[in-house]
Amino acid sequence: MIELERGFFDEIVAHAREEAPDEACGLISGKEGRPVTVHRMRNADESPTTYRFEPKEQYRVMSEIEDEGLDIYAIYHSHTHTEAYPSATDRARAHMQDPATGELTAWFPGTRYLIVSLADTEPVLRGFRFEDGQPVEEDVSIG
Repeated sequence: MIELERGFFDEIVAHAREEAPDEACGLISGKEGRPVTVHRMRNADESPTTYRFEPKEQYRVMSEIEDEGLDIYAIYHSHTHTEAYPSATDRARAHMQDPATGELTAWFPGTRYLIVSLADTEPVLRGFRFEDGQPVEEDVSIG
């Protein structure tokens, strides 16, 4: 179960709306399995169909998270015109392939992925983790 306070949900939705029609992206830091801070990040792809963290910003934000003794609770991004489900590109970019064995390994093992869709009148937020390269949906509770 992914539990988010209403303020985190509102922040992610606001970010998604501000970046539309491009996808928005960012990280949520956490401590002891609870979300702590939303870290808005720039979509280096500047695309309505893909996202990619800008490398220097990603390094800075991840260093700050580590320096504060926090973890990566979730990676989030938006889908502006499609459902809140990992696209083929999302799935591919969440993993690296071992050139020797061809096996997929998650870049951030155990990390949750949150996708907010703006395709309908009301935003829809869904959460996933990856097992053997495939998305597995987790319930999301917004309180």
